[in-house]
Amino acid sequence: MLEQEILKSFIAYPHLIDDFLEKAPLKCFSKESAYYLKIILDLKDKNLLSLSVFLQNVDKNHQQSEYFLSILSADESPLFLQYAPFLLKEYKLKQQEQIANTLSEASKANTLLDLELLSKDLEVESKDILDLNKWLLYYEKKPSMRKYPTSLAFLDNAFEGGFELAQLMLVSGDEESGKTTLCVQILEELAKSTKVCFFSFEFTVEQYLRSFKELNKKTRFENFFLINEGYELGQIVENIKKMAKQGVKFFLVDSQMRIEVSNTTKQALNMEEKESLKFSTLAKLCHSLEIFIFLIVQTSKSDTTSPTGSKKGAHEASIILRIEKIKPSKEDITQKNNEFDEFKRILILRKNKQTGKHFKGEVAFNPQKRAFSDLKSENVKPKNYIDMKEIKSELSFLDIF
Repeated sequence: MLEQEILKSFIAYPHLIDDFLEKAPLKCFSKESAYYLKIILDLKDKNLLSLSVFLQNVDKNHQQSEYFLSILSADESPLFLQYAPFLLKEYKLKQQEQIANTLSEASKANTLLDLELLSKDLEVESKDILDLNKWLLYYEKKPSMRKYPTSLAFLDNAFEGGFELAQLMLVSGDEESGKTTLCVQILEELAKSTKVCFFSFEFTVEQYLRSFKELNKKTRFENFFLINEGYELGQIVENIKKMAKQGVKFFLVDSQMRIEVSNTTKQALNMEEKESLKFSTLAKLCHSLEIFIFLIVQTSKSDTTSPTGSKKGAHEASIILRIEKIKPSKEDITQKNNEFDEFKRILILRKNKQTGKHFKGEVAFNPQKRAFSDLKSENVKPKNYIDMKEIKSELSFLDIF
């Protein structure tokens, strides 16, 4: 039943099929599975793979087979990647048995066989493991990694010119601090030079478009893709792979809490396993596809470093950025009744595998434009802002103060 359980898991978790086949290629499967495997892989390539569609594509003759019924009764598991070594071992044992029988028959017939040729049946294709010389040669020929500037000085300085690909970036922060605003602002800037995609799960597309028009934002429309459905992790992965094939380099997923991870019929995942699966899956996707994913996450008040429900989440990320509100200045009488400063935020870069640089500092926030900027580059105070220091300076000659 191992093989049938793997096939059932292929159907339930198509985004993991490629990872499985890297460890245990198609030749490891039995001849009986070939018919069903072809259907599964064809449907996966068309982004149509589901149990109901799979059933529709199996002909009546095969539906009566014991193998097919075993697939239907098998339990699927999102952890089926761990079955790959067992399938590989099973394949090698069968090949070994065939080789032993062949050698035995040849000995009885007083015939010598080419042992090296026979042993090739036990070999399974795998990627070459490169030594240091080959790696150096590879990177000498490979073009230097491009950096994508954000036009936000406080970020571009930290990343020495912009973001490099193949990274998962977590963005957390206080409630209503501007997490989505900052990420969308970066995405709109990046779209001027490359393709980007926004998984808008927290806001409707209509809300985003209304805001875009009201604020008179600028970007390259043909480079900016929007997705607002398909919350299940497998669907998100398939959509990312599909968009990556079309040249999309940057993805924003808003947010961690909207991503759904399905349970299996046999083994229910606990909260920690579900949350960790989100981060490990997206991080691997960044590396394998050489893309960049912004993932907005939630954190608890007692632990503002780790994403809610997963200690592993922070480990999987290449970059962790946090946005926090600050108290208004006591000298700013226009905000004396405000709990938080309207025009400033604190940005904390807690993890940076790209350059190793970290920072914690104030940045400007313009509530009218809904935009962040370097504190020195823009005066975000409203026109009726009263600066008591300036008044004191101008009236000092009157000895009023």
